[in-house]
Amino acid sequence: MENKKFNILFENDDVIVINKEPEIFVINNEENKSKTIKDILQEKLKQEIIPVTSLDYEASGIVIFAKNQKTYDFISEQFKKEKVKKIYHILINGIMENSDGEIDKNLSVNEQTTSVNDKGIKSVTKYKVLEQFKNFAFVEVYPLTTRKNQIRAHFWSIGNTLAIDKIYGSEEPILLSNLKRRYKGISKEKPLLKRLPIHLSQIEVLLPENKDKSIFTSQLPNDIQLTLKQLRKYNKRG
Repeated sequence: MENKKFNILFENDDVIVINKEPEIFVINNEENKSKTIKDILQEKLKQEIIPVTSLDYEASGIVIFAKNQKTYDFISEQFKKEKVKKIYHILINGIMENSDGEIDKNLSVNEQTTSVNDKGIKSVTKYKVLEQFKNFAFVEVYPLTTRKNQIRAHFWSIGNTLAIDKIYGSEEPILLSNLKRRYKGISKEKPLLKRLPIHLSQIEVLLPENKDKSIFTSQLPNDIQLTLKQLRKYNKRG
C-alpha cells in the first residue's frame, strides 16, 4: 500500500506504523475536507483503526495506528507513564546559547494554544544542536513529556522559534535568494522550505506480545534535506 504522502514502515495484527510527508492530515479536523491518512488506511484495510500518535498537517515523520482497542490502551499507557522515547529534528531561528541542554518550563494547554505558565503542567524537552548556522540551527530534540505543541512553545520561550511557525513565529518561507548573494533566479524562485520544520525521526515503544521495545525510524524529508544543504553552502557561521 503506497501513497505519495505516506508509506508504511511496519504492520502486524496490532499496529500499522507509517511515515508521513508534510501537507496531509492524519485525522479529520475542522479545516480539512480531503481524505486523511486514517481514511485512506481504513479503506484499504477494511477495518477501523485508532491513531495512537499524530502530527500536525505541516509536520512529517512517524505515526502509529492501533488496529484494536486493546493495543491502543497498551501503547497509550506507556505514553501516560512517559515510557515512550521519541526523537525529533527541527530547524530553528537564531543562534543557540548552549550546544545541548534541557528546557524545563510548565505549559498550559487548551484547544487553541499552548503557553508557558508557572501554574501549568510540568513539561521537559532535552535537545542537542547538530549544526549551528549564521541565522538558523538544526537541532535534535528529545521530549521527556508529551504536551500539545510542546517543542514549539518551549523553543519560542527561549527566543528560538521554529524557522517557520504561524503560531509562535513567522510564516515567511526560507528562500535561496535570502541566503545566496546576487541570486539571479528570483522571478521563478520556489521556496526551499515553506512549512513547519519539525520531523519525528524515531519512536521507541513496546508493542503487545513483544518482550523488547521496537524502534521505528524515518529519514529527513527532501525539503529539510535540501534546505540544510543550502544553509551549509550559504549560511555558514563565521
